[in-house]
Amino acid sequence: MITKKAYAKINLSIDVIGKRHDGYHNLKMIMQSVSLYDTITIEWSNSLKIATDLSYLPVNENNIAYKAARLFLDEIKTDINVFIDIKKNIPVGGGLGGGSADAATVLAALNELFGYPLGSARLLELGLLCGADVPFCMTGGTCLAEGIGEILTPLPPLPPCSILLVKPSFSISTKRIFQKINMKKIIKRPDTAGLIGALEKSDIKETAVRMYNVLEDVVSDRKIELYKQKLLSSGAMGSIMTGSGSVVFGVFRTEPEALMAQFNFKELPVSTFIVKPVSNFCE
Repeated sequence: MITKKAYAKINLSIDVIGKRHDGYHNLKMIMQSVSLYDTITIEWSNSLKIATDLSYLPVNENNIAYKAARLFLDEIKTDINVFIDIKKNIPVGGGLGGGSADAATVLAALNELFGYPLGSARLLELGLLCGADVPFCMTGGTCLAEGIGEILTPLPPLPPCSILLVKPSFSISTKRIFQKINMKKIIKRPDTAGLIGALEKSDIKETAVRMYNVLEDVVSDRKIELYKQKLLSSGAMGSIMTGSGSVVFGVFRTEPEALMAQFNFKELPVSTFIVKPVSNFCE
């Protein structure tokens, strides 16, 4: 048996560069692992099975973690099977990459459980077959992600800070948001080079004020803008939506500041989490 943590991610920036011939979009984004995680436990079984503590999640090939396991087992050509138990803490449909993190962790855990039959390059290829965010979730830390998200360049770590995640009561479909993108209407874009420069200087304030996500203009939801402004008025140095939403987050210098801001959301129909940046995966 093996138990691993599957860490969530946030986007410090997202820029949509253009639409590809395969229907996907080329992106340029800065991704960051954070300390909110699902717990994955894997043990031997007579057939491939998956279970979660959320009754509405699929437990078959429609679950990305199941798909990752099937790909791995087929790749190493084994008849041995496993049971995968997923304890969910990462909100579903929030742009925090919970499903991708679960798939990434399943691949890494299975590789360890079977004695490392696959190298890291092949694992990343299998990860990409599961989803565009999976390679980053296998790498972790702070990265510039390009292409559909699979071209990863490690960046200096996000300086120490506290991050308040705010998950509204609704979720947003990533597929629907990308279908709505009109490249001609994207006018404002993130200063990706400036963000990288701020990370290189380990300047948390300069990093926070430069964060920007072009998908916010596509989502165009009043509540998301309201929660962003509430984070800023509560002392956040910067606040944006992560992924295609619906989670927004604010960056604070200290945990007490984040705790005070969290208090301001207690009467609203939201879930809140205070997290830290994760620089590398040691578990």
